[in-house]
Amino acid sequence: MDMSPLIAVHLTAALGAVAVGPVALWARKAGAHRPRLHRAAGYAWVTLMLLTATSAIFIRDYRLPNIAGYTAIHLLIPVVYGMLFLAFRFLFEGNITGHRKTMQYLYIGACGVAGSFTLLPGRYLGNLVLGQWLGLISPTYQAPRGTPMIAQIVIHTPVWVWGLLAALLLLGLSQTRSRTAGLNRIVLLPLGLGAFSLYGTISAFGSSPTVLGSWLATAVLVALFVTQLPLPAGARYDSATRQFQLPGSWMPMVLIMAIFMTKYVVGVSLVMHPELKAHANFSLATGTLYGVFSGIFAGRAIRLLRLASRPAPTLPVLNA
Repeated sequence: MDMSPLIAVHLTAALGAVAVGPVALWARKAGAHRPRLHRAAGYAWVTLMLLTATSAIFIRDYRLPNIAGYTAIHLLIPVVYGMLFLAFRFLFEGNITGHRKTMQYLYIGACGVAGSFTLLPGRYLGNLVLGQWLGLISPTYQAPRGTPMIAQIVIHTPVWVWGLLAALLLLGLSQTRSRTAGLNRIVLLPLGLGAFSLYGTISAFGSSPTVLGSWLATAVLVALFVTQLPLPAGARYDSATRQFQLPGSWMPMVLIMAIFMTKYVVGVSLVMHPELKAHANFSLATGTLYGVFSGIFAGRAIRLLRLASRPAPTLPVLNA
């Protein structure tokens, strides 16, 4: 991939967003509240993020798995647009806490996580920035022999994987705060993550009936177990608005990251040792583990659906 003017604009805007973001966040802290600086840096950061996301629409990569040149890393584009829209919606509604947290999550996910892995030595942008621009490494840097295995694995991981990780981190973080959610969101989360775990199983071992059977059986059993557990304290359903009131929890974040790490570790293991694909114990253990994650999410959703199906309490009628 050559350093075209489009890539130069994209990279400059991205690096500018990385640099300006902390200024906007710091200027809004209670101990150092500077509204003018916060507003100026904030609008500059939003402009740079929009420029980064918009320019990325026209940058395609046909070397990785893609659809018309668009890879999984391009999923960050709608994430950026959506998070910025949500942040300004919170701002217009006077929800400063929601606005601040949304901006923090976007900076950590898009600029911090995705950006850090994009700039690793050995990658195109990493060699460009650290090599040609800063002169810290050779512009044609390749991981030398003797480099620790974990470093080689990270360097050779496709960029879209880190984009997916950033999106999953944002999804997990959104579950850590108290929130309201409609029925669609309650159902879509377990369906989406269940599909992700099933994809991880099939992409690794194909449509093996034994492996898929272990995934399904484990998911059903775990879901039945979870449905017997009490609801989290503070979980409520308002039948008038058809909205759930949910307390924040770190459990979804843990489970989301567990699914991602399982797929990542299994993928790396199969690349390094392809013979594991035919190893019954390895494939069954993987299918069972994915089933556990899917079952937990399904069970949590079923508990909330049962809560919504309960008849609303009726107020006693007082005789005059």
